[in-house]
Amino acid sequence: MNSSASLLIAEDDDNDVFFLQRALETANVRNPLHIVRDGQEAIDYLSAAGDFADRARFPLPYLFLLDLKMPRKTGMDVLEWLREQPELSCLPVVVFSSSAHRRDIERAYELGANAFVVKPASMAKRADLVKAMALFWLEFNVAPVVCSEGIDAARKLHAEGAEP
Repeated sequence: MNSSASLLIAEDDDNDVFFLQRALETANVRNPLHIVRDGQEAIDYLSAAGDFADRARFPLPYLFLLDLKMPRKTGMDVLEWLREQPELSCLPVVVFSSSAHRRDIERAYELGANAFVVKPASMAKRADLVKAMALFWLEFNVAPVVCSEGIDAARKLHAEGAEP
């Protein structure tokens, strides 16, 4: 598994963040983890804006776990913005939500989510889930060359201090 690949989690609930971190530890997923607390912070992080301008400290993630119900901008707002960014068009996004509403699921996929997962209640199930997600997205998944080139180009631009 690519243990240097960073993960970005957009989650406003401190309890959910805690349980997700514990599930990652239990599943022995040791990747660098970055947490943003609302939709606007997620956009700022992904666009290297404001407090997140330093790509050495805040690298583009290889996997983005996104809650839907957040303040300032919702997960749907973030998905819509994200899929309008050509250099980030292939960033894998897993919606990780308490909602199992059919309309939320359908809308998330319409906006380009790669997966939609309802948060399991038990720690054991969360650990199983995050282990499976990490194994799939960080080890087995192979992105098309055009996606890798776009993300690599964005990383290079950010490393050089340019805006994408």
